[in-house]
Amino acid sequence: MTDVRDAPTGDAFPRLDRWARHPAGPALLFGFAVIEGCLFPAPTEALYAALALARPRRAWTLAGVAAAGSVVGGTIAWTFGAALFDRVGRPVLASYGLLERVDAVAALYRDNAALALVTSGYTPVPYVLYGIVAGSAGISLGTFVLFSAVGRGIKYTLLALLTSVAGPPIRSWLIRSRTRLLVAAGLGLVAALILLVRAVK
Repeated sequence: MTDVRDAPTGDAFPRLDRWARHPAGPALLFGFAVIEGCLFPAPTEALYAALALARPRRAWTLAGVAAAGSVVGGTIAWTFGAALFDRVGRPVLASYGLLERVDAVAALYRDNAALALVTSGYTPVPYVLYGIVAGSAGISLGTFVLFSAVGRGIKYTLLALLTSVAGPPIRSWLIRSRTRLLVAAGLGLVAALILLVRAVK
């Protein structure tokens, strides 16, 4: 009996399935997470959800890939803040209107750096801001990497758990109709755009 989690998808999911199966799928997710962490405050969760929904059995592997890429990107952002703030860090933040939030994030670090990093994935503040401010505020690289890994790991563990439980029935429902798939994709795009707009305000 074919497992619905890996059932053929007919015409509805062909391209997404190919990306999910192809080695370039995880590589694309990793690269997107790195870019999000150091340059562009876009929701990596949207790409993760698309790939994990196409192949729910790979949800946990993809979660690890996304979390690792996010921490790598954050480490690059930390470097921008620690060694290249005026040359790189400030222009990156200025391009997204985030300079006015620097003091607020620095205050979070002064209160409790570990808590600020662990909870950074659950706030509307872009992770790139946390990374650059951590470097410029003198947060050690070890502290930044350790607690970023914990926070990002928890975040994507929760997403993987949700996908593992809800992914198969959602996938089964979507593959029965191209219209349903298009509507879901449209709603996902709108949600991603809303998150992006909120991130750069």
